[in-house]
Amino acid sequence: MQIFKLDKSSGKISYILSARELSIAWSSDTNYWSWRPTPESRFSMVAELRTVNWLQIEGRMRTGDLSASTKYGAYLIMKVSSNRAYGLDSAPAEVSVAIGDKVVQRGKAYLCHKEEKKRIMERLMYGNRCHMLGNEHDKDISVPLKREDDDGSWMEIEIGEFFTGEDTDQEIKISVMEVGYHLKAGLIVEGIHVRPKH
Repeated sequence: MQIFKLDKSSGKISYILSARELSIAWSSDTNYWSWRPTPESRFSMVAELRTVNWLQIEGRMRTGDLSASTKYGAYLIMKVSSNRAYGLDSAPAEVSVAIGDKVVQRGKAYLCHKEEKKRIMERLMYGNRCHMLGNEHDKDISVPLKREDDDGSWMEIEIGEFFTGEDTDQEIKISVMEVGYHLKAGLIVEGIHVRPKH
């Protein structure tokens, strides 16, 4: 299922792809993912990560489904389970947006906020090593933020932005991938929101 609506301030088209419309690696295997209803969701089912060491989420749509000549942002709508989450802040995920066969934006995002205590300990213990590996650039890495149009239960991570041209109809591929090969659990995915940027 997907939700189509017009952006209130611009009148431009906005889309939300549900978790069921996304391609999520191993989502049909109950050892790795569970599908369940949740009263806070606008969709009948959300996907909850049970445990996996390779996370790959991908959404696809077409530029022709959106408003022409418009700058859009793509956002993963998610939250973290309060009682069984782990490994989501161990390494940032790679996020990207591609139109046709060209990647138009690539970046990194943490799937949950690193605890301040953990950040301080990492700086104390691995300061020079983190500096050499480039991990001091955490400020350039997206983190989950509260969604403005929700009751506060859902967060969103910016995956990237793109521009729709005039009279084009190309495939847009929006992806989130974390392949650090360490176990992670507790991510709850509602969908991907593609909306105009102001």
